[in-house]
Amino acid sequence: MQLDRRPVLGVLAAIALLGALAVVAFAPPAARSGDVPAREFSAQRAVAHLEQIAQRPHPTGTPDNARVRSYVADTARSLGAQVEVDSGDVVRAGWGNPFPAAHVHNVLARLPGTDPQRSGGKTLLLVAHYDSVPTGPGAADNGAAVAGLLETIRALKARGGTPNDVAFLFTDAEEIGGLGAERFVRSRGVDGLGAVLNWEARGSSGPVLMFETSVGNAELIDAYADTGTRPAGNSLAYEIYQRMPNGTDFTVFKDAGARGLNAAFLDGFHDYHSPHDDIANLDQDSLQHHGETMLGLVDRLGSTDLRTLAAADNAVYFDLFARVLVHYPSWVALLLAVATVLGLGALVVLGVRRRALHVTGVLAVAAVSVGAVAVTAAVGVGLWQLVLAVRPGLSALPLEEPYERGWFVAGFLLAAAAVVFAAAGVVRHREQAEVLAGVLLVGTVVVAATAVTVPGASYLLQWPVLAGLVVLGLCLRRGHAGAVLLGLPAAVTVVLFAPLVGAVLVALGLQLAAVALALAALGGLLLLPLLTPLRRAAVVLPAVVALALVGTGLARSGFERTEPRTNALLYVHDLTENSSTWLTRADETDAWTSAVLGASPRRTRATTYFPQEGPDSFLAADAPRIDLLPPEVKVLADDGGGGPRTVRFSVSSRRDAWRIVVRLPQNRLRECTFAGTRMDAATLSKDADYTGGVVFQYTGDSDTFELSCAVTPGPLPVDASDQTIGLPDEVAALAGPRPEDTAPMPFGFTPADTAVARHVVEI
Repeated sequence: MQLDRRPVLGVLAAIALLGALAVVAFAPPAARSGDVPAREFSAQRAVAHLEQIAQRPHPTGTPDNARVRSYVADTARSLGAQVEVDSGDVVRAGWGNPFPAAHVHNVLARLPGTDPQRSGGKTLLLVAHYDSVPTGPGAADNGAAVAGLLETIRALKARGGTPNDVAFLFTDAEEIGGLGAERFVRSRGVDGLGAVLNWEARGSSGPVLMFETSVGNAELIDAYADTGTRPAGNSLAYEIYQRMPNGTDFTVFKDAGARGLNAAFLDGFHDYHSPHDDIANLDQDSLQHHGETMLGLVDRLGSTDLRTLAAADNAVYFDLFARVLVHYPSWVALLLAVATVLGLGALVVLGVRRRALHVTGVLAVAAVSVGAVAVTAAVGVGLWQLVLAVRPGLSALPLEEPYERGWFVAGFLLAAAAVVFAAAGVVRHREQAEVLAGVLLVGTVVVAATAVTVPGASYLLQWPVLAGLVVLGLCLRRGHAGAVLLGLPAAVTVVLFAPLVGAVLVALGLQLAAVALALAALGGLLLLPLLTPLRRAAVVLPAVVALALVGTGLARSGFERTEPRTNALLYVHDLTENSSTWLTRADETDAWTSAVLGASPRRTRATTYFPQEGPDSFLAADAPRIDLLPPEVKVLADDGGGGPRTVRFSVSSRRDAWRIVVRLPQNRLRECTFAGTRMDAATLSKDADYTGGVVFQYTGDSDTFELSCAVTPGPLPVDASDQTIGLPDEVAALAGPRPEDTAPMPFGFTPADTAVARHVVEI
């Protein structure tokens, strides 16, 4: 029985409105002014701290880093916290090559609890790193979290404190490998910590998402749901993130066995690690969400026996309209999946017996549904390749993400809608119950598979499919279902999928838009029973509009002062090779870098100088010689004689460079020790093939790196280089001024513009 088109259009409009509401609700709360009660969090009050923190870039080891550290310590002390600054050398031995090392300074502020024995003396620790990258002032990353913690200290003092001890750790050197957190864990351990709450940013706006937890998170999720704030987050993000190679300070605590949560805001990606990460571009609503979530969690966990947070089970959780966090144990997800499989099986058997369903028809619809998801993913890949073919300059931007991304997002989503509409056209002559059963078959397979393998992802289709089973049962009983009833599973779907698809597009970028589009198509399958009455124009119109939107985005995708092209210019003076070289980290040169490198730069490996960068990712050209002083290598102790040796040596920058890089031959090393951390041969060999040897990268306000190594007999070649932040004046004069429509490439592991001096010394 065919549905009447008019009620279908009405139901589709209502579903679209519901989806829009879910997206709009997925937003941070409005920033609050400085005249709100003292016990409340105020973004305006926090911004006063941010104005001091985010004046200039303040990476580890720089005078501005020391300035920010002093401000944080002095402010926390003035607010009534007990403050100490812990300093020392540290290496992240588990990282692998290149091993990050630094001289770090952590600031620890404590608010003693009124009844600390409630948690057996366990402390609630809030963490935010205060260092920035060299390429940006760090207003969002991570000044917003630092300012938020300072404002939280003030608000907690106004409230009279909490029963539990609460500590605030402002870490150094997160941007170069979580080294401040590593220092804390190595020197103090995590046994005294009841929970760790880490705060981050990977953009300049958007809601604060709780995207990572420790294992056995059921009690923590219950606490997060009970904070009285806007608890945005879902267990699908947790499942994805724990399988990714990314890391934050929270990674260090989690690996050490601490329990806790990790939260960040993600929108405004173009400001991330760039000169535009300033106060003007920071959304103060996001800062408010940071603070309200901090304060809400401290209220909840500050009065909880922190020893009870240990749980054997992970929770499945998701937010509804960023207002309510639904959560239940993962074993419940498995039971729901079993019930779903049994329910669908029973309904299909019933439908076949009543001759309302044909197995071949159900399987045919399921095949069309799977095909629609696959085609949608292919469309996403194809559209993005089209964008890059027309605008190859986008490859210079982080994640190849265009500034005018809104046009592309809208176009890509409409293209996905066109595919779903086309799938509805293919099955339009099938019986209504068969269409619904075929879609539910695909959904049930996904639910069952995820409940077993990645239970945190199972919720996404679990609830739409359960709603669909109810509708299928009524359809089989009545012989048909009306538009309103068929819209029920689609309504549940849009509430769960709409904000998630948007978040995935933000997190992965348009270069991986195919993932988000496939996800959107998977959810869109629940609309198929409603879409069958629509005319063929329902396919053509969104496809045409999608191409028009993508075309508009292409037309508007240029570079200017406010939307600059990013690039990097690097100068290398190699005394051992007797060469001077210009390098740029790009697939192609632009007007400025081509003026420096010439019309025909060569593609080259640069892992000798930048071991953390991938091979063949640089363009190079010969450069005028400028005699930059390479680091000085000194032997401090050598007990070798003619046999195996233990040699202690230092490498010192003679030009006040930001980073020292030392490479040693792996086959000569038995073990090395830095700052009391011993690394055996197996540890030293991790990723050594990638970097061409054992590499240490040392950053800090000390210009000298000291290392002790047990080595095989014979002279040991020490490959030593150093890197500056920015080009020295004599080098910059050769390159000329940077054009206004360009900006330094956002910091990854190598400064965007840098000068390197290198030589190899045998000791």
